[in-house]
Amino acid sequence: MAKTNSIYQDEIIPSPLKQIWNNFSNSPLPMLGLWVFIGFMLISIFAPLIAPYPPGQQHLDALLTPPSWHPNGNVAFFFGTDDLGRDILSNLIYGTRITFGASLLVTLIALISGCLIGIFSGMSHGLKSSVLNHILDATLAIPSLLLAIILVAISGPGIFNVMLAVGFSLTPQFMRATHNAVHQELSKEYVTATKLDGANKFQIFVFCILPNILDALVIQITLAISVAIIDIATLGFLKIGAQSPTSEWGAMLSDGLDLIFIAPWNVIFPGLALFFAVLSINVIGYGLQQALKEGIG
Repeated sequence: MAKTNSIYQDEIIPSPLKQIWNNFSNSPLPMLGLWVFIGFMLISIFAPLIAPYPPGQQHLDALLTPPSWHPNGNVAFFFGTDDLGRDILSNLIYGTRITFGASLLVTLIALISGCLIGIFSGMSHGLKSSVLNHILDATLAIPSLLLAIILVAISGPGIFNVMLAVGFSLTPQFMRATHNAVHQELSKEYVTATKLDGANKFQIFVFCILPNILDALVIQITLAISVAIIDIATLGFLKIGAQSPTSEWGAMLSDGLDLIFIAPWNVIFPGLALFFAVLSINVIGYGLQQALKEGIG
């Protein structure tokens, strides 16, 4: 038995963040999703160091080379090449920066702008709240992908315009989610008690409302990242997103669609990258939601 200098054994109560992390880390599937997410992040950051070839480099002596494990494959091209002799693995790695990295950036921008407007509208009353509600209803009536397509069609193709369009189309979703969550919490008795104690609106939001709407925000963030990935890839697939020679998963799917029967690896690997990216984010969101509920409980 280990000796101790303390007469009384004090119970160590973890902080709320530590408790949430403990709840999250005890779930194997969300932790696996987190490691996949971290893997995509590292790939997008260190793409020039990881990719065996520069993006778009053509190897004219290795057109439509199968993956390396195929009998006719070449170990120099692990995932094979396309009809222009470009290395699939290198394009996938650089495409992570565009499809995955850009989705995180536009979601962050939409989160900040949408939450600020949603908090303002949720905490306000009367005419201001009514006007903002009607604006939110009008913007949410248009699907995010359709709105992004319209904005890209107006501003022109290109990854920068795609990021602006997708970010703008995601902002109303954060506005509505934040507005509804704040509005629901304001009607509860503990907020009324805090008002009677003399707390101002800022104190009520920071100490009362914000901790209780994190669950809704986590759900919306994970949903928005998944939607952003799919929207960016869809715009690339429709040839109105990232333009050649930029490597992007949706554009790779579009380029390989005509080769699906003779060189299916041109479609399989970008599709798997999209699948695992979206799946990992959804699994993380589910794990965080459960961890927050257990932590609050």
